[in-house]
Amino acid sequence: MEKVLVLNADYSPLNVTSLIRGFNLVNKGKAEILKQGERPIDAGSFKFARPLIIRLLNYVKYRVKNLKVNRARIYKRDGFQCVYCGLNKNLTIDHVLPKSRGGSNRWTNLVTCCGNCNRKKGDKTPHEAGMTLRKKPYEPSLFSEIFHNSVETLWKEFQESMGIK
Repeated sequence: MEKVLVLNADYSPLNVTSLIRGFNLVNKGKAEILKQGERPIDAGSFKFARPLIIRLLNYVKYRVKNLKVNRARIYKRDGFQCVYCGLNKNLTIDHVLPKSRGGSNRWTNLVTCCGNCNRKKGDKTPHEAGMTLRKKPYEPSLFSEIFHNSVETLWKEFQESMGIK
């Protein structure tokens, strides 16, 4: 399914939506197209611009929500590989700082782990178990490749074209 990047009236990223929803926002006059696809939307005798990035004409107040942590997203973030040995079979979730020691269920404390490494680590920290993390756990953003790879690319291209870093 094609995705459309939605920017607020002040050009700040707001959401990622479907092509149909993005087209409807433009068609109703609630948004303008900032970047369009090469292929138009063909509707019989009419051809419409295919929106890739749109900007709302009226500012929308919103609260930034943190992305919910779930098993599938953690696996995807870690590339479906154990962060300790790189194995991609018998995967589970591991708390870097064990829950028994105050570890939380947050993005920065949960990693993909194979069953063997999880048993070896047990109720210890990676340092105590003599294990090292191949990559540090992080909290992805709404525009991260974990959720919408094509949108992340569009957002980076848009930032470069606007001179934003």
